[in-house]
Amino acid sequence: MKNIVAASAALLASTAIASADISRTDQSMRVLFEDVGPSGNYVELSFGRVQPEANTPTLPNPLRDYTLPGFAFLHRMNDQLSFAVIYDNPFGAAVGYPGFATPAGLPFFGGNANVETEALTVTGRYEFGNGFSVHAGLRALESTGTIYTGVNPPAFSELNASSSEPGLGYLVGAAYEIPDIALRVALTYHSAIDVSFTGTEATVVPQTGVASATVDTAFEVEFPESINLEFQSGIAEDTLLFGSIRHAFWDGFNVTTPGATGGRYVNFTSDSTTYTIGVGRRFNENWSGSIAYTHRTSGATPSDTALSPTTGLDSITLAGQYEQDAFTVSGGITYGMPGDQVVNSLAGPLNFEDNRVLGIGLRVGFRF
Repeated sequence: MKNIVAASAALLASTAIASADISRTDQSMRVLFEDVGPSGNYVELSFGRVQPEANTPTLPNPLRDYTLPGFAFLHRMNDQLSFAVIYDNPFGAAVGYPGFATPAGLPFFGGNANVETEALTVTGRYEFGNGFSVHAGLRALESTGTIYTGVNPPAFSELNASSSEPGLGYLVGAAYEIPDIALRVALTYHSAIDVSFTGTEATVVPQTGVASATVDTAFEVEFPESINLEFQSGIAEDTLLFGSIRHAFWDGFNVTTPGATGGRYVNFTSDSTTYTIGVGRRFNENWSGSIAYTHRTSGATPSDTALSPTTGLDSITLAGQYEQDAFTVSGGITYGMPGDQVVNSLAGPLNFEDNRVLGIGLRVGFRF
């Protein structure tokens, strides 16, 4: 029964990345529960590629493809103590609208964004020996990027925040397991993380695209706190039911800079909850597979945040895993339908409908 956990691990190689909004990973604590090799170690590398698409009759798709590398290392010191190091890219934006060569009045006047984040998590776990365990750790997050938006006239602002000072947060959680039936329930709280930025900003004349002299700016962004509930249980021989519920506190998240040239680049007014449910099946000693459905709740509509022209998500993921001795290779493919959104612009409301996202993920693990 324990080996079919591999099916859910394969699923997570894909579901964590197939998104058309600012969230890009689910910040799962899955690696804490992986099996280790004879020296008490497990290491994995992962890679994801996402192709999102938001559709409106008057504009080409503004969303850009992005990639997600990942790394995790687990060391079990004894039967009770273990620790893990996790690297991921939890948030980001890759958006580009038509430029200044288009007729005057087109939305956003070439608004675009390329924002990336990197996070490093160090967490430890203590097992009490009766099925219960607790885990806690620290998380460091930094961000880089450039944003230009014409959402809020007449201040068409261009912001270049080349890098940030790393912000620190924490996580705490607990889990309960019954190994004989592959039962595990894990609850984790991730704190908010304040990140301080320095950069340059300028006001842009929309008719020409010419920017005024740049000025230095400093501002803070609070990335949201979240709560993750992850669960799994055997329901028949070689068959596993698994899922998760993740609530992220996006309400109040904004990117706003001070001063005369200041602009509001992002403004979210509602939280989001993501539900995943799936079934994994072991076919033989080497192969397992899974299928899962994911639903993310929709946010406020209409929106004035052009960097996120969709809201909500429904997706299906197919995944598989091959295991041989100490090596594990898993991967999956996700097809999703991000929800409709109305984005207010200079040319009036834009209706983004019939949106799509395709994600593929690959992960290689090694126990030693």
